[in-house]
Amino acid sequence: MKKAEAEKKIKPRTFAYALAVMVLVYVAVICVFLYGFGKRNFLVDNAVKYLPFPAAIVGRGNFVTVRELDDNLSAVKRFYESQDFSDIGLRVDFTTGDGQKRLKIKEKDIFNKLIEDRIIERLAAERGITITKEMASQNVQREMDQYGNGSEVEKTLDGLYGWDIEQFKEKIVKPDMYRDELDKEWRATDGNFVQAEAKISEARKAVDGGKGFAEVAEKYSEGDSAKNGGDLGWFTADQMMPEIAVAAFMMKKGDYSDVIESSIGFHLIRIDDKKTEDGVDKVKIRQILVRTKSFADWLLEQERDMDVRLLLKDYYWDDETESVRFKNAEMDEFEKNLDKNSAGDISVMFQ
Repeated sequence: MKKAEAEKKIKPRTFAYALAVMVLVYVAVICVFLYGFGKRNFLVDNAVKYLPFPAAIVGRGNFVTVRELDDNLSAVKRFYESQDFSDIGLRVDFTTGDGQKRLKIKEKDIFNKLIEDRIIERLAAERGITITKEMASQNVQREMDQYGNGSEVEKTLDGLYGWDIEQFKEKIVKPDMYRDELDKEWRATDGNFVQAEAKISEARKAVDGGKGFAEVAEKYSEGDSAKNGGDLGWFTADQMMPEIAVAAFMMKKGDYSDVIESSIGFHLIRIDDKKTEDGVDKVKIRQILVRTKSFADWLLEQERDMDVRLLLKDYYWDDETESVRFKNAEMDEFEKNLDKNSAGDISVMFQ
């Protein structure tokens, strides 16, 4: 009797042990296919839907999962395939050999973005920045109140990407909010940026106070034109940075601008003259430039200090460019010549 009871007690434990072994073997097999051979099949595809297999490890304990990568790629593919561009002579076709390569490039771009999002979240956390679900919800609600009702937004998201509102918040809204908040914090605390902002403000006060623009440019500008009183010469709109062009062509002769921020720094511009030549509008500009490091440059510096390890067989992490690269030389070459290889395919126009 006692022996029978003992056997009954052992059986559940044995079953649990056997089950655990089976799960470990199952996971090991998936890992061999996924990481060892870089192969995807029905077994692997189903496993990554339910188990958080990592595609990349970012720093300590931060992961990009294969499921995230798959979900985002499916959404992008759905977006392009749900559109009809035939009336403008363009197409999207991911079924051909080249189409599969273009889709693989999309996957690489998404992979880069997901890794960057993790880096930004970690940098934000180090600075005490947290974006909660409630904050993301409030942000989305403000947009809905301004541009349309919730049901229409959900219908659009489902049709274009197969997402609901919660997925939209998690995949798009929260990462964007983290980036914006980290950018604000960096601007407020980065010594060089703060000094540059103070310097351009001093230059603006000097111009407002009646000093000649050329004189102020010689004193404050960090551009090559400083020695010429900031004189840059004649420009058409397409020859200027977009931020400068928008302001320049709205101003009158003799006007000077408010402080304009671009990717290279802070600008004050003055319109010395305007004309139309061969039907093209031109402006003669004088500039005061105070250079700054951009948020993108700062972020790249932070990424260099971050340990990023890629686990997927098709990719490697390039420490020089801080980005995901193809291991396959043929894919790398195809990407370099993407425009030439993809004439008429609209998916390459939006990277």
